[in-house]
Amino acid sequence: MTTLNRIQKFFPFQRILNLLLAVLLLLVFQTKAKSQTAGAQDEILVVADEMPSYPGGPKALMDMVYKNITYPEDAKDKGIEGKVIVRFVIDKEGKATQATISKGLCPSIDKIVLGVINRIPRFIPGKMAGKPVSVWYAMPITFKLEKE
Repeated sequence: MTTLNRIQKFFPFQRILNLLLAVLLLLVFQTKAKSQTAGAQDEILVVADEMPSYPGGPKALMDMVYKNITYPEDAKDKGIEGKVIVRFVIDKEGKATQATISKGLCPSIDKIVLGVINRIPRFIPGKMAGKPVSVWYAMPITFKLEKE
């Protein structure tokens, strides 16, 4: 049998092998593209076309926060005053998640702030190109003792 005959005899299997390889590569790249797209959708933005907003506006948000904050007794006793900066994500559904203290005052005050943020009613989510997106949000909360 000549080399040409051997190649021709093997040729149909080579086509099948090449086709299988092409399908496998296509599946791998398609899966990778889908996972990258999903990752981009789960990205948390710092700025969006439309930033998240609280129903009733910023004043309603601050009123709600201060209405639900209680000054911890240990902080009162120590005379601790100042600003706490809390950072959290407003997700695609408008829920506040991933709350962290960027600048704290003391553990008891920080804990109170995180508790209020974790129970905050839903925001109107931010949007990018008309679609809801997750956006970072930061808020200062001032603690000041009343003078007696």
